[in-house]
Amino acid sequence: MPGTTYATPADMIAAFGLDEMIAVTDRTGTGQVDAAVALEALERASSEAESYLAARYPLPLATVPQALAYAVCDMARYRLTGGAAQETESIAERHRAAVAWLRDVAAGRAVLPGALPPAQGGGGVAIDAGHRHWMAAPEGGDA
Repeated sequence: MPGTTYATPADMIAAFGLDEMIAVTDRTGTGQVDAAVALEALERASSEAESYLAARYPLPLATVPQALAYAVCDMARYRLTGGAAQETESIAERHRAAVAWLRDVAAGRAVLPGALPPAQGGGGVAIDAGHRHWMAAPEGGDA
């Protein structure tokens, strides 16, 4: 069963260009983007993103903020490198930046634009120590 994705192969083509996407997805030499390969990388990147987002947001998200789609694209592209598609410093840096942003979202230092805000309060434990009802014994007698 396919997982949730926060970006599409078309988003990746728009972000990185057709030639780049052919280079990182065409494992059989067809000269075409292999959408299934791209989708698998996007599902894995989306799953990783959710591992951070779950700390603050109900999942799956109803709408996908563009910042999240960009981050997932960068993470998926990084996952597609290796073998014939070489990782570059730029690809690695964009991956590091995407993960750092997700960590900031999880820690509350950044927010997901347009996503439901994280739940406030709740979930805590309230303790009421109550009042003491002790009385001092009268001097020289039993209480």
